Amino acid sequence: MKKNLRITAILFLFSFFTIILTAPEPAQAQAGTAWEVLAEINAYRAANGLGPLVENQYLNISSQNHVNWMVETGNYGHVGIDGSSSTDRAIAAGYGGGSNVRVTENWARGYDMTASEVVYQSWATSSVHNSQMLTTSYNEFGAGVALDSDGMTVYVVNFGIVIGGSIPTQSPNPTAGGTQAPIIQPIVTSTPNPDGSVIHIVQYGETLWTIVDAYGISMADLLALNGLTEDDAIYPDQELLIIPANITLDETPQTTGTPGETTTPTPKPSPTMTRTPLPSPSVMPTLTETPEPRASFLKTIFSGDTLFVGIGLVAVSIFGIGLLFFTSSRLK
Repeated sequence: MKKNLRITAILFLFSFFTIILTAPEPAQAQAGTAWEVLAEINAYRAANGLGPLVENQYLNISSQNHVNWMVETGNYGHVGIDGSSSTDRAIAAGYGGGSNVRVTENWARGYDMTASEVVYQSWATSSVHNSQMLTTSYNEFGAGVALDSDGMTVYVVNFGIVIGGSIPTQSPNPTAGGTQAPIIQPIVTSTPNPDGSVIHIVQYGETLWTIVDAYGISMADLLALNGLTEDDAIYPDQELLIIPANITLDETPQTTGTPGETTTPTPKPSPTMTRTPLPSPSVMPTLTETPEPRASFLKTIFSGDTLFVGIGLVAVSIFGIGLLFFTSSRLK
């Protein structure tokens, strides 16, 4: 009986630790998206007086295919599957339609690296990568993003041009019945409200950097007023507080030709903007968001997809305790 009691205790402990050790661990999400890195590059170009590059879906596919291959194989670099170059991969994805094309590439990898960080802290600080973001030799681009097994976010951007072709225009958006909006739009600043506050409505393609530049405020002030960090993403139709209530804009009156007379500039009305959202291309891979880690072990065991594991653990515990009492009474 004592031997059976020891065996029962061992089985109970084995079952308990097996359930704990085999509980699924929450996956980590990538830090940025392909759309965000393209928008950041065009914002960076705008800040340097350059026009935007045009997003090309075949370059998106080529970039995503390469970043997927890198995270699967652990081979990071510009040489891809079967020794292919960025131009080879773009042509294979359908870029150029058989025409003579030229494609170059930027890539980067880092822990929790956002789209803003990869553009301004990684590529902009490298003369080679910076020159490709500020290129005047290429007119299209595409991007891909993936999370590797080390938990690092990996970005790839392809810059391309069809030799002998003209700068492409955005293709019509069949779902919206119009033309796609460019990735970067000129920022229209908002006029003050009656209480003196200024609220900016984020439009498609705008970034924190382009907004602070348009309003002439500091990044620190914008972040503090809206409870944001530089790593936070902003979204179309999001409201950002530029100037709090009861604080007036600093405007200097302009002197007219007659001494002693001044004119106060009248704020321009904010024009009505019509924005057509960028459609999600059917050919682009779907990036799946992963759930946040649960707050505690008990919450993880007894909720969601681990509910049956928790029930099994309780059942095994009750069975083991009952068997211990039964065996003890028999020994007495």
